[in-house]
Amino acid sequence: MSFVIVGFIVGVCIAYSGVGAGALTTPLLVLFLGVGTDVAIGSDLLFALGTKLVAMIAHVQRRTVQPSVLWRLSLGGLPGAIIGVIVSAHLHRVLDIHQLEHALRLAVAAALLVSAAGIIFNRGLAGDRSAADANGMPTFRIAAIGFFVGLTVSITSIGAGSLTLPLLLLVAPSVALRRLVGTDVAFAIVVLVPSLLGHWQIGDVNPKLAGLLLLGSVPGVFVGSQLVTRLPERWFRGALAGVLVVVAIALLPIGFTHS
Repeated sequence: MSFVIVGFIVGVCIAYSGVGAGALTTPLLVLFLGVGTDVAIGSDLLFALGTKLVAMIAHVQRRTVQPSVLWRLSLGGLPGAIIGVIVSAHLHRVLDIHQLEHALRLAVAAALLVSAAGIIFNRGLAGDRSAADANGMPTFRIAAIGFFVGLTVSITSIGAGSLTLPLLLLVAPSVALRRLVGTDVAFAIVVLVPSLLGHWQIGDVNPKLAGLLLLGSVPGVFVGSQLVTRLPERWFRGALAGVLVVVAIALLPIGFTHS
């Protein structure tokens, strides 16, 4: 039942803001439900893929996916995700289980802090903007964002929502925020597929755990999609950034020793 509740909470966050699949799920599984960090990351990728597919349907129906941004993100995101899988496989080979846990906790905590910083310092996240202009998009910079996010997602399962949006607002300020949220959800699927396949080969994925999370997230996504037009986004994102900082500090393996 605990996994279903976590899934519902994350589903609401994903549909409302595009943030949550990795930034909340992996830390919650590790800190409160006792799941190993490597299994939490791999299972979260499967859960996130299912949740984002449901969320993407809702965004497509609302026409909030921006193709001109999506293909540029994917240009860098696919190779980034593939390289991230290679890095993850290498870590599994060269580190023992305790060293791996230590390294992955550090990686997850760092990704959370970067995500929180992007949300806190990018004031554009609190507003909305005019319709997007497909011309003049900075292809290289958007592709670079895609590469960085793909790499981070593949290694830590974090970043598809919490990193993409703040970075995109720096290079594509003409795109309406809700279109960026929808595009972010669609882009997440692009990087999650190769990341998930790689972690499945490594052996990090627990399908039963992911299924329980997904069971809770599906109704959560629909609740969150209804909240989009009713709650101030500035309040929600400020609170979420604070939560990410607290969780990152809790994940830092201070005194994390094993005999």
